[in-house]
Amino acid sequence: MTFRVRIFLLVLVVAVTAIGATAWLTISLTTREAARVDRARDRHEAAIVDEIRRFGIQRGQWAGIDGVVADLAESTGLHIRVETTSDTVLTDSDNLLGRAAGPIQLLSRQVQPVPALDPLIVSAADQMAMAAVLSGAAPDPVIRKIRPAATPAAPVLAADLFAPIPPGEPDAQALYQLAQYRAALVKVRCMAEHDAWSPALATITSPYLDPEQLSAEPSCRAAANNRVRGDTAWRDSLWTELSSCRLMMFAYDECLTERFAQGALSTSAVPVEIFFGAPGDPDLSQLSRQAGYGVAGVVVVAALGTAWIARRVSRPVHLLTGASLQLAAGRLDVRVPQGGGDDLDRLSASFNSMAEALQRSEERQRRLIADVAHELRTPLSNLRGYLEGLADGVIEPSPEIFASLHEETLLQRRILDDLQVLALAEAGDLDYTPVPVDLSELAATAATVHRAVADNAGVELVVDAPDPVEVRADPDRTRQVLGNLLSNAIRYTDAGGRVEISVARDAHGAFLWVRDTGVGMTPEEVTRVFDRFWRADPARQRATGGSGLGLTIARRIVADQGGTLVAESTPDLGTTFTVRLPAP
Repeated sequence: MTFRVRIFLLVLVVAVTAIGATAWLTISLTTREAARVDRARDRHEAAIVDEIRRFGIQRGQWAGIDGVVADLAESTGLHIRVETTSDTVLTDSDNLLGRAAGPIQLLSRQVQPVPALDPLIVSAADQMAMAAVLSGAAPDPVIRKIRPAATPAAPVLAADLFAPIPPGEPDAQALYQLAQYRAALVKVRCMAEHDAWSPALATITSPYLDPEQLSAEPSCRAAANNRVRGDTAWRDSLWTELSSCRLMMFAYDECLTERFAQGALSTSAVPVEIFFGAPGDPDLSQLSRQAGYGVAGVVVVAALGTAWIARRVSRPVHLLTGASLQLAAGRLDVRVPQGGGDDLDRLSASFNSMAEALQRSEERQRRLIADVAHELRTPLSNLRGYLEGLADGVIEPSPEIFASLHEETLLQRRILDDLQVLALAEAGDLDYTPVPVDLSELAATAATVHRAVADNAGVELVVDAPDPVEVRADPDRTRQVLGNLLSNAIRYTDAGGRVEISVARDAHGAFLWVRDTGVGMTPEEVTRVFDRFWRADPARQRATGGSGLGLTIARRIVADQGGTLVAESTPDLGTTFTVRLPAP
């Protein structure tokens, strides 16, 4: 049995045990929570529904219901959610506590936040119905269907709707109470806009306002009376419904109560549904002794398995630790033994690969130092030779001599500048200012800058970028890349050759190609074209003053902007450099 299979079986045993224990604990906790929610709902449901209904009646809207639901959830230990009948969640006690909403019971309580018809009006309607039945004056239902009675004219509302309900027919009194409720809501909202009054009614029974609210803000009282009395369409619509109850004399009081509630819905808050559930944090103190035994068993199995795994991995880990310390001390040739073919063996192989990569990196760094010294030694030797010749009188001073010395000085400065840019790029400290840039415009600008050099070299420079191609990049750094690619293409293309810049885009990003018909490169040379100080033709590069770092810097700039720079070449046919930049 391999090490991997053993670990798999151990993990499988622990996982199955843990899943079983978790399922049992979940079922146990769910059952307990469901029973607890049912008991709490039985105790508190009526009070919660009454409190929320009272809030809706007194406000005429649901703004501010969050605070009421939060207090009710805290005092009852229930998860409370309030939704409209169209399934819009108004508030959820779990969300108010900053956590995801937990499950709720499917059974809900519907709440219509409308005030009740005054008991005196209901009693009067009931007495009229009884009197009509006893006297035989109740209308015959069959005759009523054949010849429906005409709707009586709507009564004119009193000038002051906040006065006590005047005597009269029960349906007219019901209309007056609805108008009084609406006027009370208008008045408290007006008072809240003018002062620090609460936009809530004092009571849920007529006249809905206490003496202090009635006397405050006379302008709001007048505005409420005028607004409600002036809405004749609303009054006539309610009166049509309320007065039709006269035709149902056998159930006059029931009809009037129902039509009153329907009419109040045109003024009050929308009906809602209240759902109940368990709070988001279960009470873990309710776990039974059997649950504790299950947890202990899982812990024992996990501890034994961990000890066995630790014993199996201790030796190779000890070897890796020792090798790591030696590697940190500078022993880059250190390696750990491999064998066994398991995961630990692959870990040892990975460590050996890392050590080998570090050794190669150290060797590249040493070669870089040697290359830099070599690149600087040649121009410095030339300068020294000329200066000594001038000092000894062997060489006569002339403008040509000084021009040559100046050229060598510029070459050294160019090498140092390129080394500094490369160091900043590889350290991630090179500044970029990405903005929307038209790649086609950049290509045309770069071609204009290099056209004189191309003409002097007898090389045709062509731009194929008919359409704008927008990317998000640093324009200065991107021009630096294009300038380097064009300089190389012109430098390695003989007279009569051609250099072409093309720009295009696809669904994945933008592309820029720099193609030349120059000397080309072999596949081995293509693999080294982005190495530091590497030149396909050292003599030609030296003659034109290149540092051998331009392509290395260009590739780093493109990579830092999320793109790629690759080269393809065929000897004696030319070279193509492809720059890909991501879409903006």
